[in-house]
Amino acid sequence: MPKALEPIEKRLQLGMAERLKLDKLPRWVHGIGLGGTGLVLLLFIIVFAAFKDVPVWADWVPADEFINPDYAEQIYPDSIFRTRMNTWSNLVYICFGFYAIGLAIYDWNRRLPLERGYLTFAPVLTFLFGLSGIYLGLGSGFFHASLTRYGQQCDVGGMYATMICMVAIAVGSWLPKMRVPRTCRIFPSWPVLAIITIFGSVYFSYYKWEYSFSQISTYLSGTLFLFAGVSLIQPRKYLQLRWFVAGVLAITLGSKIRDLDIADQFTGPDSIFQGHAVWHLVSCLLYMFLFLYFRSEERDS
Repeated sequence: MPKALEPIEKRLQLGMAERLKLDKLPRWVHGIGLGGTGLVLLLFIIVFAAFKDVPVWADWVPADEFINPDYAEQIYPDSIFRTRMNTWSNLVYICFGFYAIGLAIYDWNRRLPLERGYLTFAPVLTFLFGLSGIYLGLGSGFFHASLTRYGQQCDVGGMYATMICMVAIAVGSWLPKMRVPRTCRIFPSWPVLAIITIFGSVYFSYYKWEYSFSQISTYLSGTLFLFAGVSLIQPRKYLQLRWFVAGVLAITLGSKIRDLDIADQFTGPDSIFQGHAVWHLVSCLLYMFLFLYFRSEERDS
């Protein structure tokens, strides 16, 4: 019997890496993850070295954060990186994004059945999740480097895209296949979810200023947690709850650090450990832990 179709009880006795479908990863997956991140880092270094003391954003419309800063880090108005650590720290999103793209290609080549989990069965959603991570890293980096209104739009657009991708994965785990109304025809849900994800990400990125981010993010978060919970209790399916708990703990810790930073109670303005930069790291851990939560899925045939 193929390993993927073995009873779920036997499959759950496998090691953690194999349960997460991360065992024996080929080197090219790490090449995409680390190589892509390294190229972006090299670009950041070159741009920073060339324009460190050049007021390239002087003619751009400033964001409120530039006029009335919320975060404690010192602002350098006449530099391409107006805030330093809050810009560099966005590389963690980019690294996660490139690794997700590498894993999506790896899963696509293996063609694992639904019994091994929805994420490996529908690697297109992993690919979109990776793209949204890179978009978030570049958009947030652009915002913290420029502190411009357009940069803020790209930053929030990346957050929308990442959250919409997470919701799509949660819904797909709960409803991996769909039935055509008034017929017996069944088809996978991932193409529909992928189209909704792309459209929603583009829409909210473009119309960012028409909506309250806090309100929309509350709706998305509620939907995510609802379907993540419902997916957990579905019969004949197993998910490792530890990753979901780790994600909740990460975002709780990150929110506390962000609040301390806004209150100027975390570190000084020139410290290498900036509260919002730590927030970037911890929120990226949220995405990673939720990704592992859904990747741990196993089903009975």
